[in-house]
Amino acid sequence: MGELSVHLHGAHSRTQFDGQPGGLTKSQPTSLYCSIPRGLSAREMGNDLLLEPGASKTYVYDLVEDGRPERASFQWYHDHRLDRTASHSWKGLAGMFIVEDGFEDGLELPRGERNLPLMIADRTFDRHNQLTDPFHGQRPPADGILGESVLVNGAYMPHHPVQPLRYRLRLLNVSAFRSYNLQLSNGAPMLQIATESGLMPKPLRRREILIGPAERVEVIVDFSQMAGESVELRSSKRHPGRNPNGAHTYGGALMQFRVGSGRRPDRTHVPRHLRPLPAWTRKAKRKPDKRWEITIGGFFKTTWRINGRTFNPAQSEAFPKLNTTETWEIVNKTNVAHVMHLHHTDWYLLERNGKPPPPWEDCLKETFFVYPNEKLLLAGHFSDYTGKFVIHCHMLDHEDHGLMSQFQVVRG
Repeated sequence: MGELSVHLHGAHSRTQFDGQPGGLTKSQPTSLYCSIPRGLSAREMGNDLLLEPGASKTYVYDLVEDGRPERASFQWYHDHRLDRTASHSWKGLAGMFIVEDGFEDGLELPRGERNLPLMIADRTFDRHNQLTDPFHGQRPPADGILGESVLVNGAYMPHHPVQPLRYRLRLLNVSAFRSYNLQLSNGAPMLQIATESGLMPKPLRRREILIGPAERVEVIVDFSQMAGESVELRSSKRHPGRNPNGAHTYGGALMQFRVGSGRRPDRTHVPRHLRPLPAWTRKAKRKPDKRWEITIGGFFKTTWRINGRTFNPAQSEAFPKLNTTETWEIVNKTNVAHVMHLHHTDWYLLERNGKPPPPWEDCLKETFFVYPNEKLLLAGHFSDYTGKFVIHCHMLDHEDHGLMSQFQVVRG
Protein backbone atom coordinates (compact mmCIF):
# COMPACT_ATOMS: atom_id res chain seq x y z
CA MET A 1 0.00 0.00 0.00
CA GLY A 2 2.92 2.37 0.54
CA GLU A 3 2.81 5.65 2.42
CA LEU A 4 -0.37 7.19 3.84
CA SER A 5 -1.48 10.73 4.68
CA VAL A 6 -4.53 11.51 6.84
CA HIS A 7 -6.80 14.44 5.96
CA LEU A 8 -9.52 15.49 8.39
CA HIS A 9 -12.52 17.12 6.72
CA GLY A 10 -14.00 19.95 8.74
CA ALA A 11 -10.86 20.61 10.74
CA HIS A 12 -8.79 23.78 10.68
CA SER A 13 -5.38 22.11 10.84
CA ARG A 14 -1.73 22.99 10.73
CA THR A 15 -0.19 22.10 7.37
CA GLN A 16 1.82 19.19 8.80
CA PHE A 17 -1.42 17.61 10.07
CA ASP A 18 -3.64 18.50 7.11
CA GLY A 19 -2.95 15.45 4.94
CA GLN A 20 -0.38 16.56 2.37
CA PRO A 21 -0.49 14.25 -0.70
CA GLY A 22 3.31 14.03 -0.93
CA GLY A 23 5.32 13.14 -4.03
CA LEU A 24 7.50 10.35 -5.38
CA THR A 25 9.01 7.76 -3.05
CA LYS A 26 10.79 4.43 -3.32
CA SER A 27 7.46 2.57 -3.09
CA GLN A 28 5.83 5.03 -5.53
CA PRO A 29 8.60 6.06 -7.96
CA THR A 30 6.35 7.47 -10.72
CA SER A 31 3.07 9.36 -11.11
CA LEU A 32 0.89 8.70 -14.13
CA TYR A 33 -1.07 11.94 -14.00
CA CYS A 34 0.63 14.46 -11.70
CA SER A 35 3.65 16.54 -12.66
CA ILE A 36 6.43 15.71 -10.21
CA PRO A 37 9.81 17.21 -11.27
CA ARG A 38 12.88 15.09 -10.75
CA GLY A 39 15.42 16.17 -8.15
CA LEU A 40 12.99 17.52 -5.57
CA SER A 41 13.89 16.91 -1.95
CA ALA A 42 11.59 14.97 0.39
CA ARG A 43 10.65 18.25 2.09
CA GLU A 44 9.86 19.99 -1.21
CA MET A 45 7.48 17.17 -2.11
CA GLY A 46 6.00 16.94 1.38
CA ASN A 47 7.26 13.39 1.84
CA ASP A 48 8.58 14.29 5.30
CA LEU A 49 4.91 14.60 6.37
CA LEU A 50 3.82 11.16 5.14
CA LEU A 51 3.07 8.15 7.32
CA GLU A 52 5.55 5.49 6.17
CA PRO A 53 4.83 1.74 6.14
CA GLY A 54 5.39 0.25 9.57
CA ALA A 55 5.82 3.67 11.17
CA SER A 56 3.54 5.89 13.23
CA LYS A 57 2.66 9.56 13.29
CA THR A 58 0.70 11.59 15.83
CA TYR A 59 -1.78 14.00 14.28
CA VAL A 60 -2.61 16.98 16.50
CA TYR A 61 -5.88 18.85 15.99
CA ASP A 62 -5.92 22.10 17.96
CA LEU A 63 -9.69 22.67 17.52
CA VAL A 64 -8.99 26.38 17.19
CA GLU A 65 -10.06 28.71 14.39
CA ASP A 66 -9.34 32.42 14.14
CA GLY A 67 -8.03 32.32 17.70
CA ARG A 68 -11.25 30.88 19.13
CA PRO A 69 -12.59 27.37 19.74
CA GLU A 70 -13.51 25.65 16.49
CA ARG A 71 -17.21 25.40 15.72
CA ALA A 72 -18.94 22.10 16.37
CA SER A 73 -19.27 19.99 13.21
CA PHE A 74 -19.54 16.50 11.79
CA GLN A 75 -16.02 15.63 10.61
CA TRP A 76 -14.49 12.71 8.75
CA TYR A 77 -11.04 11.59 7.73
CA HIS A 78 -9.46 9.55 4.93
CA ASP A 79 -6.13 8.85 3.29
CA HIS A 80 -4.97 11.61 0.94
CA ARG A 81 -1.93 10.04 -0.72
CA LEU A 82 -0.88 11.18 -4.18
CA ASP A 83 -2.49 9.12 -7.00
CA ARG A 84 -4.03 6.63 -4.53
CA THR A 85 -6.72 8.50 -2.62
CA ALA A 86 -9.61 6.82 -4.46
CA SER A 87 -8.34 3.26 -4.12
CA HIS A 88 -7.32 3.68 -0.47
CA SER A 89 -10.71 5.16 0.42
CA TRP A 90 -12.46 2.35 -1.49
CA LYS A 91 -10.56 -0.18 0.62
CA GLY A 92 -11.81 1.35 3.87
CA LEU A 93 -9.37 4.05 4.94
CA ALA A 94 -12.05 6.46 6.14
CA GLY A 95 -13.76 7.24 9.43
CA MET A 96 -15.83 9.90 11.16
CA PHE A 97 -16.29 11.69 14.47
CA ILE A 98 -18.28 14.56 15.94
CA VAL A 99 -16.84 17.77 17.41
CA GLU A 100 -19.13 19.39 19.99
CA ASP A 101 -19.07 22.79 21.67
CA GLY A 102 -20.90 24.79 24.31
CA PHE A 103 -23.03 26.66 21.79
CA GLU A 104 -24.61 23.48 20.43
CA ASP A 105 -24.87 22.00 23.91
CA GLY A 106 -27.10 24.94 24.82
CA LEU A 107 -29.62 24.07 22.10
CA GLU A 108 -32.41 21.56 22.65
CA LEU A 109 -31.52 19.38 19.67
CA PRO A 110 -31.83 15.57 19.73
CA ARG A 111 -28.81 13.92 21.32
CA GLY A 112 -27.58 10.58 22.61
CA GLU A 113 -29.16 7.63 20.80
CA ARG A 114 -31.27 10.11 18.79
CA ASN A 115 -28.13 11.63 17.23
CA LEU A 116 -27.24 9.27 14.36
CA PRO A 117 -24.09 9.60 12.20
CA LEU A 118 -24.67 7.77 8.89
CA MET A 119 -21.81 7.14 6.45
CA ILE A 120 -23.00 6.35 2.90
CA ALA A 121 -20.63 4.56 0.52
CA ASP A 122 -20.93 2.56 -2.69
CA ARG A 123 -18.79 -0.53 -3.24
CA THR A 124 -18.71 -3.55 -5.55
CA PHE A 125 -18.23 -7.11 -4.31
CA ASP A 126 -17.42 -10.32 -6.18
CA ARG A 127 -19.39 -13.59 -5.90
CA HIS A 128 -17.48 -14.41 -2.69
CA ASN A 129 -18.56 -11.08 -1.17
CA GLN A 130 -15.00 -9.78 -1.36
CA LEU A 131 -14.28 -6.18 -2.29
CA THR A 132 -13.22 -5.78 -5.93
CA ASP A 133 -10.30 -3.66 -7.12
CA PRO A 134 -11.66 -1.73 -10.13
CA PHE A 135 -8.88 0.88 -10.35
CA HIS A 136 -7.37 -0.20 -13.64
CA GLY A 137 -7.67 1.29 -17.10
CA GLN A 138 -9.66 4.39 -16.13
CA ARG A 139 -8.69 7.43 -18.21
CA PRO A 140 -10.02 11.01 -18.16
CA PRO A 141 -12.65 12.03 -19.01
CA ALA A 142 -14.20 8.54 -18.74
CA ASP A 143 -12.94 7.97 -15.20
CA GLY A 144 -15.07 7.56 -12.11
CA ILE A 145 -15.70 4.31 -10.26
CA LEU A 146 -19.32 3.56 -9.33
CA GLY A 147 -20.05 0.77 -6.84
CA GLU A 148 -22.92 -1.64 -7.42
CA SER A 149 -24.01 -1.79 -3.76
CA VAL A 150 -24.64 1.10 -1.38
CA LEU A 151 -23.64 0.66 2.26
CA VAL A 152 -24.68 2.70 5.29
CA ASN A 153 -22.17 2.48 8.15
CA GLY A 154 -20.67 -0.52 6.37
CA ALA A 155 -23.92 -2.50 6.06
CA TYR A 156 -26.03 -3.20 2.99
CA MET A 157 -29.69 -2.10 3.31
CA PRO A 158 -29.62 -1.86 7.12
CA HIS A 159 -32.55 -1.00 9.36
CA HIS A 160 -32.55 1.01 12.57
CA PRO A 161 -35.24 1.15 15.29
CA VAL A 162 -36.43 4.64 16.25
CA GLN A 163 -39.11 6.00 18.53
CA PRO A 164 -41.87 8.36 17.34
CA LEU A 165 -39.73 11.36 18.29
CA ARG A 166 -37.36 13.82 16.60
CA TYR A 167 -33.98 12.45 15.49
CA ARG A 168 -30.87 14.18 14.24
CA LEU A 169 -29.42 12.40 11.20
CA ARG A 170 -25.84 13.31 10.32
CA LEU A 171 -25.45 12.17 6.71
CA LEU A 172 -22.02 11.79 5.09
CA ASN A 173 -21.20 10.78 1.52
CA VAL A 174 -17.85 8.94 1.41
CA SER A 175 -18.37 7.53 -2.10
CA ALA A 176 -15.46 8.27 -4.38
CA PHE A 177 -17.64 9.44 -7.26
CA ARG A 178 -21.35 8.85 -6.69
CA SER A 179 -23.91 11.40 -5.47
CA TYR A 180 -27.20 10.85 -3.63
CA ASN A 181 -30.45 12.79 -3.86
CA LEU A 182 -31.80 12.05 -0.39
CA GLN A 183 -35.48 11.85 0.54
CA LEU A 184 -37.84 9.89 2.76
CA SER A 185 -40.02 7.23 1.15
CA ASN A 186 -43.25 8.67 2.62
CA GLY A 187 -42.51 12.17 1.33
CA ALA A 188 -42.10 13.60 4.83
CA PRO A 189 -39.98 16.76 5.08
CA MET A 190 -36.50 16.90 6.54
CA LEU A 191 -35.41 19.99 8.46
CA GLN A 192 -31.83 20.75 7.45
CA ILE A 193 -29.83 22.34 10.27
CA ALA A 194 -26.18 21.91 9.25
CA THR A 195 -23.64 21.29 6.50
CA GLU A 196 -20.08 19.99 6.62
CA SER A 197 -19.10 23.24 8.38
CA GLY A 198 -21.60 22.94 11.23
CA LEU A 199 -24.87 24.67 11.99
CA MET A 200 -26.48 26.90 9.38
CA PRO A 201 -27.80 30.38 10.26
CA LYS A 202 -31.36 29.04 10.24
CA PRO A 203 -33.09 25.69 9.61
CA LEU A 204 -34.42 24.89 6.16
CA ARG A 205 -37.36 22.64 5.34
CA ARG A 206 -36.49 20.26 2.47
CA ARG A 207 -37.97 17.17 0.80
CA GLU A 208 -34.90 16.21 -1.21
CA ILE A 209 -31.22 16.97 -0.67
CA LEU A 210 -28.43 16.42 -3.19
CA ILE A 211 -25.20 15.35 -1.48
CA GLY A 212 -21.98 14.93 -3.44
CA PRO A 213 -18.78 13.13 -2.46
CA ALA A 214 -17.37 14.46 0.86
CA GLU A 215 -20.44 16.61 1.55
CA ARG A 216 -22.31 16.33 4.83
CA VAL A 217 -25.82 17.38 5.67
CA GLU A 218 -27.56 17.22 9.02
CA VAL A 219 -31.33 17.00 9.24
CA ILE A 220 -33.98 16.70 11.91
CA VAL A 221 -36.60 14.06 11.10
CA ASP A 222 -39.78 14.04 13.16
CA PHE A 223 -41.05 10.45 13.40
CA SER A 224 -43.93 11.37 15.73
CA GLN A 225 -46.55 10.98 12.97
CA MET A 226 -45.08 7.68 11.74
CA ALA A 227 -45.67 5.46 14.80
CA GLY A 228 -45.69 1.76 13.87
CA GLU A 229 -44.51 2.42 10.31
CA SER A 230 -41.35 1.61 8.36
CA VAL A 231 -39.81 4.52 6.48
CA GLU A 232 -36.95 4.31 3.99
CA LEU A 233 -34.17 6.78 3.45
CA ARG A 234 -33.87 6.75 -0.33
CA SER A 235 -31.94 8.36 -3.13
CA SER A 236 -33.72 9.33 -6.32
CA LYS A 237 -32.45 9.96 -9.81
CA ARG A 238 -32.20 13.66 -10.34
CA HIS A 239 -35.15 15.35 -12.02
CA PRO A 240 -34.78 16.81 -15.55
CA GLY A 241 -34.54 20.38 -14.31
CA ARG A 242 -30.96 19.77 -13.09
CA ASN A 243 -27.82 19.14 -15.07
CA PRO A 244 -26.91 15.47 -14.48
CA ASN A 245 -23.56 15.45 -16.31
CA GLY A 246 -20.95 13.90 -14.06
CA ALA A 247 -23.18 13.70 -10.98
CA HIS A 248 -24.13 10.00 -11.36
CA THR A 249 -26.84 10.11 -8.74
CA TYR A 250 -27.91 6.77 -7.27
CA GLY A 251 -31.54 5.65 -7.44
CA GLY A 252 -32.89 3.29 -4.78
CA ALA A 253 -33.30 2.61 -1.06
CA LEU A 254 -30.39 3.21 1.31
CA MET A 255 -31.74 2.10 4.70
CA GLN A 256 -34.94 1.70 6.70
CA PHE A 257 -36.19 3.25 9.93
CA ARG A 258 -38.62 1.11 11.92
CA VAL A 259 -40.71 3.40 14.08
CA GLY A 260 -41.94 2.14 17.43
CA SER A 261 -45.56 2.52 18.50
CA GLY A 262 -45.05 3.82 22.03
CA ARG A 263 -45.78 7.48 22.76
CA ARG A 264 -43.68 9.68 25.00
CA PRO A 265 -43.02 13.41 25.36
CA ASP A 266 -40.38 15.00 23.13
CA ARG A 267 -38.56 17.87 24.83
CA THR A 268 -36.31 18.65 21.87
CA HIS A 269 -36.74 21.86 19.92
CA VAL A 270 -35.27 23.40 16.76
CA PRO A 271 -34.95 27.18 17.13
CA ARG A 272 -35.81 29.54 14.27
CA HIS A 273 -32.24 30.80 14.27
CA LEU A 274 -29.20 28.55 14.73
CA ARG A 275 -25.64 29.87 14.31
CA PRO A 276 -24.89 33.25 12.73
CA LEU A 277 -22.26 33.61 10.04
CA PRO A 278 -18.87 35.01 11.11
CA ALA A 279 -18.30 38.73 10.58
CA TRP A 280 -15.79 38.24 7.74
CA THR A 281 -18.52 36.87 5.45
CA ARG A 282 -20.25 40.28 5.47
CA LYS A 283 -17.06 42.08 4.47
CA ALA A 284 -15.99 39.79 1.62
CA LYS A 285 -15.55 41.59 -1.70
CA ARG A 286 -17.25 40.47 -4.92
CA LYS A 287 -14.11 40.84 -7.06
CA PRO A 288 -11.94 37.69 -7.11
CA ASP A 289 -8.37 37.75 -5.86
CA LYS A 290 -7.67 34.43 -7.58
CA ARG A 291 -9.20 32.41 -10.42
CA TRP A 292 -9.07 28.61 -10.52
CA GLU A 293 -10.00 27.24 -13.96
CA ILE A 294 -10.77 23.54 -14.40
CA THR A 295 -9.87 22.07 -17.80
CA ILE A 296 -8.86 18.81 -19.45
CA GLY A 297 -6.06 18.36 -21.94
CA GLY A 298 -2.93 16.62 -23.11
CA PHE A 299 -1.59 15.04 -26.29
CA PHE A 300 -0.19 11.64 -25.34
CA LYS A 301 -1.95 11.41 -21.97
CA THR A 302 -5.16 13.21 -21.05
CA THR A 303 -5.28 14.71 -17.58
CA TRP A 304 -7.56 16.93 -15.54
CA ARG A 305 -5.98 20.32 -14.88
CA ILE A 306 -6.32 23.44 -12.77
CA ASN A 307 -5.03 26.61 -14.41
CA GLY A 308 -3.49 24.49 -17.16
CA ARG A 309 -1.43 22.27 -14.86
CA THR A 310 -1.70 18.99 -13.00
CA PHE A 311 -0.60 18.73 -9.37
CA ASN A 312 2.99 19.55 -8.46
CA PRO A 313 3.64 19.36 -4.68
CA ALA A 314 6.47 21.89 -4.95
CA GLN A 315 4.36 24.53 -6.70
CA SER A 316 1.73 26.86 -5.24
CA GLU A 317 -0.78 28.83 -7.33
CA ALA A 318 -1.88 31.39 -4.74
CA PHE A 319 -0.33 33.07 -1.70
CA PRO A 320 -3.06 34.46 0.58
CA LYS A 321 -1.84 36.39 3.61
CA LEU A 322 -2.49 35.27 7.14
CA ASN A 323 -5.43 36.96 8.90
CA THR A 324 -6.96 38.20 5.65
CA THR A 325 -10.12 37.32 3.73
CA GLU A 326 -9.89 36.57 0.02
CA THR A 327 -12.44 35.94 -2.70
CA TRP A 328 -11.73 33.17 -5.20
CA GLU A 329 -13.44 32.26 -8.45
CA ILE A 330 -13.76 28.63 -9.57
CA VAL A 331 -14.69 28.06 -13.23
CA ASN A 332 -15.50 24.68 -14.77
CA LYS A 333 -14.46 24.61 -18.43
CA THR A 334 -15.14 20.87 -18.85
CA ASN A 335 -18.33 19.08 -19.90
CA VAL A 336 -18.83 17.17 -16.63
CA ALA A 337 -19.55 18.18 -13.05
CA HIS A 338 -16.88 18.36 -10.38
CA VAL A 339 -17.12 18.57 -6.59
CA MET A 340 -14.46 21.01 -5.42
CA HIS A 341 -13.03 20.81 -1.91
CA LEU A 342 -10.75 23.46 -0.43
CA HIS A 343 -8.54 22.77 2.57
CA HIS A 344 -7.49 25.02 5.48
CA THR A 345 -10.74 26.83 6.25
CA ASP A 346 -14.49 26.96 5.74
CA TRP A 347 -15.82 28.92 2.79
CA TYR A 348 -18.81 31.14 2.06
CA LEU A 349 -20.46 31.00 -1.37
CA LEU A 350 -21.08 34.55 -2.55
CA GLU A 351 -22.41 33.82 -6.03
CA ARG A 352 -23.22 30.90 -8.30
CA ASN A 353 -23.19 32.04 -11.96
CA GLY A 354 -23.49 35.65 -10.87
CA LYS A 355 -26.57 35.02 -8.71
CA PRO A 356 -26.93 34.72 -4.93
CA PRO A 357 -26.59 31.15 -3.62
CA PRO A 358 -29.70 29.03 -2.97
CA PRO A 359 -30.80 28.90 0.70
CA TRP A 360 -29.06 25.57 1.37
CA GLU A 361 -25.73 27.10 0.27
CA ASP A 362 -26.15 30.41 2.07
CA CYS A 363 -23.93 29.18 4.89
CA LEU A 364 -20.39 28.01 5.58
CA LYS A 365 -19.27 24.99 3.56
CA GLU A 366 -16.05 23.32 2.41
CA THR A 367 -17.21 21.32 -0.64
CA PHE A 368 -19.12 22.59 -3.69
CA PHE A 369 -20.67 21.16 -6.86
CA VAL A 370 -19.42 22.97 -9.96
CA TYR A 371 -21.40 22.04 -13.06
CA PRO A 372 -20.22 22.40 -16.69
CA ASN A 373 -19.55 26.05 -17.55
CA GLU A 374 -20.47 27.15 -14.03
CA LYS A 375 -18.67 29.91 -12.18
CA LEU A 376 -18.53 30.07 -8.37
CA LEU A 377 -17.43 33.01 -6.25
CA LEU A 378 -16.21 31.97 -2.78
CA ALA A 379 -14.81 33.83 0.21
CA GLY A 380 -12.47 32.33 2.80
CA HIS A 381 -10.68 33.67 5.87
CA PHE A 382 -7.08 32.53 6.41
CA SER A 383 -6.29 32.44 10.09
CA ASP A 384 -3.90 30.86 12.61
CA TYR A 385 -1.65 28.78 10.35
CA THR A 386 0.73 29.42 7.48
CA GLY A 387 1.90 26.76 5.05
CA LYS A 388 0.74 24.74 2.05
CA PHE A 389 -2.81 23.48 1.53
CA VAL A 390 -4.54 21.87 -1.46
CA ILE A 391 -7.65 22.50 -3.52
CA HIS A 392 -9.01 19.58 -5.54
CA CYS A 393 -11.98 17.71 -6.92
CA HIS A 394 -13.46 15.24 -4.44
CA MET A 395 -14.63 12.96 -7.20
CA LEU A 396 -11.53 11.06 -6.17
CA ASP A 397 -10.62 9.60 -9.55
CA HIS A 398 -10.46 13.18 -10.84
CA GLU A 399 -8.15 14.15 -7.96
CA ASP A 400 -5.88 11.17 -8.59
CA HIS A 401 -5.83 12.01 -12.32
CA GLY A 402 -4.48 15.53 -11.89
CA LEU A 403 -7.38 17.71 -10.72
CA MET A 404 -5.57 19.15 -7.71
CA SER A 405 -3.61 22.31 -7.04
CA GLN A 406 -2.09 24.08 -4.06
CA PHE A 407 -1.98 27.41 -2.28
CA GLN A 408 0.33 28.68 0.43
CA VAL A 409 -0.75 30.88 3.33
CA VAL A 410 2.02 33.35 4.09
CA ARG A 411 2.64 35.96 6.75
CA GLY A 412 1.61 39.50 5.81
